[in-house]
Amino acid sequence: MQCIVQITEERSMYSMATATNLRHIRESLKVSQEDVARKTNVGLRTYARAENGSRITYGTATQILEAINGLLAEQSREPVVLEDLGLSLY
Repeated sequence: MQCIVQITEERSMYSMATATNLRHIRESLKVSQEDVARKTNVGLRTYARAENGSRITYGTATQILEAINGLLAEQSREPVVLEDLGLSLY
């Protein structure tokens, strides 16, 4: 049991360490992960994984970028480029 708890804690620390700029941008927009996922063809779990630093495809990344830029435009803010999101692509 102690080993499982330790592994879980290490995974949590890793997730916190690899949070992407995407999360910071989304939080500054004051929208939820669900709000962004709804604006894409990306499922919530896929979006959450992308935000936590898991590798995603270029196509998924561009869908997320379009959704983020749409939300930025709604708030009269400047658009971002893909590199600004800090996503891990394969």
